[in-house]
Amino acid sequence: MKKLLSVLFLQSVVILSLFSQTVSDYSYKLDNGINVKMDHCWNQVWVQQTYAPINTADKTPALSVNITSLGDIKSSSSFKLLSAGKEVRMQDAGAGTYDLRLSFKLSGKPGILSFVANNIIIKPKTKTAVSITLYDYQILIDEIPTPSNGLTNYESLIYRSRNNTNQDLYFGVPSFYAKGKHDQVIAPSEVGSNTKGKIKSGTYDVLITIGISGQAQKVWLENFIMKPDVKYKFAVNLNAGGITYTGGSKDVKAIHLYPAGTSAKQTGTPAPVKNLEIIKYDNPALLNCCSPGTYDVLLSYKNGTKYEWKKNIAVTTGTKAEVK
Repeated sequence: MKKLLSVLFLQSVVILSLFSQTVSDYSYKLDNGINVKMDHCWNQVWVQQTYAPINTADKTPALSVNITSLGDIKSSSSFKLLSAGKEVRMQDAGAGTYDLRLSFKLSGKPGILSFVANNIIIKPKTKTAVSITLYDYQILIDEIPTPSNGLTNYESLIYRSRNNTNQDLYFGVPSFYAKGKHDQVIAPSEVGSNTKGKIKSGTYDVLITIGISGQAQKVWLENFIMKPDVKYKFAVNLNAGGITYTGGSKDVKAIHLYPAGTSAKQTGTPAPVKNLEIIKYDNPALLNCCSPGTYDVLLSYKNGTKYEWKKNIAVTTGTKAEVK
């Protein structure tokens, strides 16, 4: 599989295109009625098809599907092959163009994440292998009975990954809106901090804003029924990795992340490529939150007087990548 590129995405009908493929009908719904939507987040789907000549003695289906998820998001997955919207048995699939509907049973708050991978092609006398990789955030919600004179308690948490739940650099700041009306914020009844407080019970669309290195990611929990005298602790697990500079030079003041291969396309003296930059970290010695992927990293010395490329730095969920 090609190296994964981490880019900022709007969760809409198209998440990835590869070989003219698209992903559509992306839906993330919890069993309690909450509809999860992402805006300028890292969530992404990768789809790849590969082909091989068929062995005439091979009686297995002409299509195979391999499904992978990054981090903690699913407890199980399933798929259906569709032709013109109707399900087709794998063993009956002949040459043609199909859609693949995938469903993931969530491992956090119970629910289903689903989408359709379009333009799955089976060629005559050919085996088609489809690889699907899902990366998305895990939603965790605890409900704790808490007497509050009829109000609802809330607390918003951000987990970098399952193993890193420290509330240190990154916070999810909640805002409350009437269901379906996002033009006016509803003020909490009591504010304990920017991440916790009390609000009148009711049904809200809750916006969680996450600031990471100057970029604002937005996670919507729509149709959130908040009951009286209950505390809701809602956590967003970013399923992220971490990246840090450990090269020892105190002159390195920032690191810039680019898709792997960017450095090879640049001639002359290393320098920033603004239109390709994914994210910049101004505190490189910290363990900065980063989406999974493989990057070319540009070191900035003395606030931009000199630059140096470090190539093919791999970041995986729940681990630390060191740039030396």
